[in-house]
Amino acid sequence: MFFRCLLLVLVCLQDFTVAENAGEQGPCCFSFQTHRIPVRLITEYKETDQHCSKPGVIFTLKDGRQICANPDVEWVQNIMNKIDQRLILQD
Repeated sequence: MFFRCLLLVLVCLQDFTVAENAGEQGPCCFSFQTHRIPVRLITEYKETDQHCSKPGVIFTLKDGRQICANPDVEWVQNIMNKIDQRLILQD
């Protein structure tokens, strides 16, 4: 079961792009992950800089990969809330 989920995640991860922009504050997203990512695979998130052409959320996975997601999508907001709660409980 775990390997099926992992394979599904790897296939879905082909839908994203994170790039560093010259002259800008941080990475920006140019396309978004369309499928929900299991929260257990995500270690942290950050929102893209306001200078980026599109607002985005960059999820960092346990293996170090970064995935762009649309902050207006409900599953993305839910994951951000869960990660925030996880961080509060750790303090």
